[in-house]
Amino acid sequence: MAKLTKFETLKKDFLQSLSPEKYTLLERLADYSSCIADFIFRHPDQLDYIHDNIDRPLLGRDKLIEEIKELQDINDTNLFAQKLTFFKLKHFSRIVAKDIYKKHDLLDLTEEYSYLADASFEACYRKAIEKVKKRYGTPIDQETGKEAEGSIIALGKLGGLDLNYYSDVDVMYVYSNEGKTDKGISNREFFIEVFKNVTMLMTKRNIEGQPWVVDLDLRPEGKKGFIAYSLPAIEFYYWSHGRTWERHMLIKARHSAGNKDVSKEFMRIVKPFVYRKHAGIEVFEEIVEMKRLIEEEARKKIKDAIDIKRSEGCIREIEFTVQVFQLMYGGKIPELQERRTVKVLEKLVKHKILSENQGKLLKEAYYFLRNLEHIIQIKNCIQTQTFHIKDAEEYARKMGFTSKEEFLKKLNSLRKEVKSIFEGISPDIDIKLTPLQSFILTKHYEEEAQNYLKSLGFKNPEWALNMFKDIFFSKLYIELSENSKEVLFSFIPTFENKLKEFEDREDFLLNFRKMMIDGGMLWVFVSALEQNPNLVEFMLNIAKFSDYISDLMSKDRELLDWAFGIEDVPREKKDFEKELSVIPQNIDSIDRLKKLKKIVEVLVSLQYLSKIHTDNPEERLRDINYSLSNLADFILEQLYLYYRGEDFAIYSLGKLGSREMNIGSDLDLIFVFKDEESKNRLIKIPVSIVKALTSYSGEGILYNIDLRLRPFGKGGELSPSLSFYKNYFQKEARVWERLAWTKARFITGDKNVKDSMEKIIEEFLFGSPIDRKFINEAVDMRFKLEGLARETPEEMDIKLGKGGITDIEFLVQIYILKNKKRITNILEGVEIFKENLIDDYLFLREVEARLRMIKGVGLSKIYRNSPFLYRISHSFGIEPDELWERLIETKKEIRNIFLREIKILRERG
Repeated sequence: MAKLTKFETLKKDFLQSLSPEKYTLLERLADYSSCIADFIFRHPDQLDYIHDNIDRPLLGRDKLIEEIKELQDINDTNLFAQKLTFFKLKHFSRIVAKDIYKKHDLLDLTEEYSYLADASFEACYRKAIEKVKKRYGTPIDQETGKEAEGSIIALGKLGGLDLNYYSDVDVMYVYSNEGKTDKGISNREFFIEVFKNVTMLMTKRNIEGQPWVVDLDLRPEGKKGFIAYSLPAIEFYYWSHGRTWERHMLIKARHSAGNKDVSKEFMRIVKPFVYRKHAGIEVFEEIVEMKRLIEEEARKKIKDAIDIKRSEGCIREIEFTVQVFQLMYGGKIPELQERRTVKVLEKLVKHKILSENQGKLLKEAYYFLRNLEHIIQIKNCIQTQTFHIKDAEEYARKMGFTSKEEFLKKLNSLRKEVKSIFEGISPDIDIKLTPLQSFILTKHYEEEAQNYLKSLGFKNPEWALNMFKDIFFSKLYIELSENSKEVLFSFIPTFENKLKEFEDREDFLLNFRKMMIDGGMLWVFVSALEQNPNLVEFMLNIAKFSDYISDLMSKDRELLDWAFGIEDVPREKKDFEKELSVIPQNIDSIDRLKKLKKIVEVLVSLQYLSKIHTDNPEERLRDINYSLSNLADFILEQLYLYYRGEDFAIYSLGKLGSREMNIGSDLDLIFVFKDEESKNRLIKIPVSIVKALTSYSGEGILYNIDLRLRPFGKGGELSPSLSFYKNYFQKEARVWERLAWTKARFITGDKNVKDSMEKIIEEFLFGSPIDRKFINEAVDMRFKLEGLARETPEEMDIKLGKGGITDIEFLVQIYILKNKKRITNILEGVEIFKENLIDDYLFLREVEARLRMIKGVGLSKIYRNSPFLYRISHSFGIEPDELWERLIETKKEIRNIFLREIKILRERG
């Protein structure tokens, strides 16, 4: 026989020594399983063991554990793993031989194989805990003072005593309680080390192969979670965060290894979580949804084959049928609280939940499919449930059928019956669903859902449906509690109407998805749906109007609570002090300021966005500029105090100096010391302030700093003295610096320094006349800045570009200097000197504010085909082309006025 070729070539004497019975046994084992043949090839004596045990009773859990104790004295890890693998293969071969010869029922064989895994875990646990105790000491339960214990909880097929021949072993590692060892190591650290060693021993590859494949993904938080949890942590997790799929998973939970009392307490904790007295229709709907996702995945991956675990009418569908009824009725009928699928089927028939015929068909199908699954898996010794149609003849023979046709007919017949029973248990749902809800629930009717989204106004309904898929097919949604999932699902029609009413629905939906999924805020939103409708509207408005705020809120969940808990937008120093006092004191001082900044920016932005359709742009701009400028002042004051500043003052130019701070504005700071002695003594303080402002942490950054406007720019001193400024202004300063310093404003610091610096600034600004030469140099500088903008027909810069905001700023600053008015605010200067530019100035500043609101950075460039133009135009209630033309006309008008005014100033100069 081809399967014995290796024996015939290399162990011919061995084959010739075999009795006919043993030869036939070897032949059949090799036919069914290549790995068993390889095992016997390495260990020929094991054929005798297998042969001698075919007709003997199964060993059971206790005898297997007793036998494996002989491994405890092995100190070499590699040798231990080798012996463990040998132990596993020895008994695995025995069990498979019994299966081939049909000596036992399938349930008895899978139970024996599950106990084989238990015995392996028991040996590894004892070995691991002995090793870790020597290093870390004995763990002590912090409540009882007694030794803390650990245990291994079997889940999945292992938990149900239905372990496949080639299956991962699903387990969860738990321990009794927190505390410390007698050497001062935390119990968590101790047991994590224990169970890391358990997993290593159970999975370590060696010359015999690999003992087992351990899967820990069903533990709380899955791969993100700890490898082991204390029982109190387990109880908190399941009752505060536990989801339906975890109830479903825990049906199979049982003791596998370790301390039985810990496992018993674990079962006491999870039993009421799994089996509820009241179970709604959502339990059934969720399991159906999970099953369809698995089934769809299986169909995508397999060609000319059937996944006999996940496909329609296969093993998973039988298990789901059983588990639906267990979750729905297990709390009321304790007898249904059973781990083994076949036994539950019998009890469902007993309680008339399934008919006798249904129970009989499902049981027959389960046996058939599980036997087929085993034959497929042991053929090449891999974990697979894929039945390739081309192999049907081989499997028909091994399953005892006379022909491939008879086998396939039986397979298809059973699958059809299973599918029919599964679909038939669906109860009536007395709810009218929208097409989108129907798709989300069933994963069918995709075309109808897309047509419906098109009717809501979506230009690309396929894209919109994908956004909903991202939300409702996400792991976050599946993990919601039953009630929360139902609440969110019921909100869909309301959300559909809100999308229909909002013209920029694409961005609205995109930001909503981003907040819910990328930011992990789905549970916050669902909680708000249940308890706080105002919070719902608050979160929806964020999604409607700002990518920046959506990002900010999604990255900092606390920010939502802080922001919503504040009734009025903080605007003054007293407001900032109040909010800062509420932020926990145990947070780093600089991080507390960063959190305050985020809170204020969110509230200010939301207030601005809530007024974008009103007719008072000046009020909107003044509100946001005033609040954000005062906030920056407050933060600088706090830093000055924090670093114990003295004998120097902080001034600001730019947007902060003119009190026109916006989202994304940087700070143009000037530090000035009383004298050289103070500078030399305290020079580190301004450096520390700049570092605090610009350094990143988990809370982000306070501000970007621009020091280019200080004397000599980037190459100049950070914090010169008063005498330096006086000398510099008299001898070194250029025309553009005189313009820039019109915005100079004292922020915080020494008042005597301020008084002296104000005199120096006034002398610098107004001490010499504004003549034609000055105006010409100022205009040249303006045109240089314009050149840096590099505008094209498809790209404009509303700040530095031709006819941009800078035209107005330069013009107003020249008038401020010429009229010797100490005005730092440009809008105030426009109102005084060039009132005819107010509308144009406000319009460009509004566009700038909305542009910055989108991404939260200091943008001033707009591209004609940019989605930003689309977003801004919607905020003005006009089309993108109309906004683009209005910007062109506005800038043209500003440039004409600028040139005309400059001409007049030259003539007067």
